Amino acid sequence: MRTLLPIFFITVLLMPGIASALFHLWDITEVYSNDDGSVQFIEFATNTNSQDELLGHTLESDLVTFTFPTDLDPDAMGNGNNATANQHMLVATPAFASQPGAVTPDFVLDGPEFFDFVQDFIDFAGVNSFGWASGELPTDGIDSLHEPFGSNVRTVDINSPTNFAGEVGELPEASGGLMLGLGACVLALLRRVSERG
Repeated sequence: MRTLLPIFFITVLLMPGIASALFHLWDITEVYSNDDGSVQFIEFATNTNSQDELLGHTLESDLVTFTFPTDLDPDAMGNGNNATANQHMLVATPAFASQPGAVTPDFVLDGPEFFDFVQDFIDFAGVNSFGWASGELPTDGIDSLHEPFGSNVRTVDINSPTNFAGEVGELPEASGGLMLGLGACVLALLRRVSERG
């Protein structure tokens, strides 16, 4: 019995830490910014249930610290029983939701620009991070940086913001590169018309 007493006390001391760690298994899986930083989103994913206790935890960039104002509510999404496994969570700037192709973010950041799209380091509550160097994060209004859950492999691909309700969007924002491509097509069409005329 005397040998079980220390184990009991250690368990009691660790229980608050175990109970409060119901948020730490989210991975940052996608980061997006347009060319002026006004439209940005950060997508998370998890493969574990009961990862809904976000209240008071932080998401930090080199520019800003955001404190989660509430927990996620799996019951409100019809998931029940703290079902967060194989779900996504979407955090975005205020201008994001008004974009064509956007879905409703789970959390809206405080300012017009959350991170420096040129070079930055994002930290989620000290348990997950995502950084990039100059030139790595696309800002063409179409592509984003992707890193699949549990992976360290980064790719550039079409943005696909996914919220906790499972809605998937795609921002078709026409930026400089797209406009140049469109302009080239229009010029080619005008040349063809003038050659025929």
